[in-house]
Amino acid sequence: MESPIADPPRVESASSRRTSRRAALAAFLGTVIEFYDLVIYGTAAALVFGDVFFRDVSAQVALIMSFATFATGYLVRPIGGLIFGYIGDSFGRRSALMITIAMMGGATVLIGVLPTYATVGALAPIMLLVLRLVQGIAIGGEQGGAVLIAVEHAPPNKRGFYGSFSTAGAQGGTVLATAVFALVTLMPEDALMTWGWRVPFLLSAAIVVVGLIIRNGIEETPDFKHVADSAKTRNPVRQALVRYPKTILGITLVMGGVFACWYILTVYSLSYAVKTVGIDRTTMLWLITAATLLVVVMNPVWGALSDRIGRTKLVAGGLVIEGVTLIVYFGALTTGNLALIFVTMIVTTGCGHAMINGVFPAFVAESLPAEVRYTAGSFGIQLAGVLGGFAPLVAVALQGSSWGVWSIPGICMVICLVGAVSAYTLVRGSRSATALPHVEPAPASRLVDSDDKAIS
Repeated sequence: MESPIADPPRVESASSRRTSRRAALAAFLGTVIEFYDLVIYGTAAALVFGDVFFRDVSAQVALIMSFATFATGYLVRPIGGLIFGYIGDSFGRRSALMITIAMMGGATVLIGVLPTYATVGALAPIMLLVLRLVQGIAIGGEQGGAVLIAVEHAPPNKRGFYGSFSTAGAQGGTVLATAVFALVTLMPEDALMTWGWRVPFLLSAAIVVVGLIIRNGIEETPDFKHVADSAKTRNPVRQALVRYPKTILGITLVMGGVFACWYILTVYSLSYAVKTVGIDRTTMLWLITAATLLVVVMNPVWGALSDRIGRTKLVAGGLVIEGVTLIVYFGALTTGNLALIFVTMIVTTGCGHAMINGVFPAFVAESLPAEVRYTAGSFGIQLAGVLGGFAPLVAVALQGSSWGVWSIPGICMVICLVGAVSAYTLVRGSRSATALPHVEPAPASRLVDSDDKAIS
């Protein structure tokens, strides 16, 4: 088997520190934009699109069709991961990420100017679906690439810290989108349904311009520069799927638990709390917003800790904690006690979700050689995104089954345990034999993971 190309040694300097900070900012803003666009689409699908784009059917059918367009974005994400993984591993991370941010932003702005069903009939939902597919492909390539520009530009002993900003942007974009749409929904109903819903989509243009300017000033990563000549002579998609299927599967299982728990917490439990428990919708939205902000704050804390004690135990531990605390959170939810709900929610997000969310960028990057890192990492993450994206739909079905609502956190706990085991076996086991000897983990004197110390 052909050995992966060794990543270049890097010496930290004042110039490289500035580059690292700029790359982390570019990754953060990029994911803010991508998830702002994603969340405003999901919110509009729940509140507006059924009436605006799907007419001549019942309200329930219109809502189902509206959510169906939202779900299609998840189905094409793995395709986006492969497409932009190929571009990123063959022609550069920066090139791929300039395209993804332009695609996502362009599609979002175009949704904001789409004619409605009342104007062009059935053509309106068809155009909406096409733009949603473009969004899904773009975000499929964005997440894995944003992780890499942050991690690969980082100093050798701070990959966890700098990489954590790439995933903090997802929660930052969620908070921003929620706030913007909350303000828009204060408009009179007629204004909201005719033109008000377009405002959040059109505002995306300004954010995209800022993101493009910042990303345009980022140099290509040192890791890609080192493998650039050889990368053009091989097919990274084939290399990734043939040589690293176990690592891809491991990444999928790890991130599947993360995504499933997050969507159950932020999407399904919101519906359950309002419709079944009887908690005020606005109150629950504020609780979820506060918990999401906590993830943004805690991401770099856990990322920095992983630079000192290693990645694997934090990823596996975070999965177990998130699975257990999600069960406790559901117990609090059934009581209707807001204080108890809030405490269990922030423990779940700050000590469980943020722990994995802040560490997995460096964890994934250090599990794969540079020449297939974008392709394999993105594909594994986006396969997990498909599983997580359908978690609320499965939860609704389980709630009405004989198993009842408690089966939902129970199944999430099982998924998290599988992910924790996979972190130690499929991912760390494969990286010790392939990737880690060729990358720069945290210094051996500061690591606890035994295989990391041996390799260092």
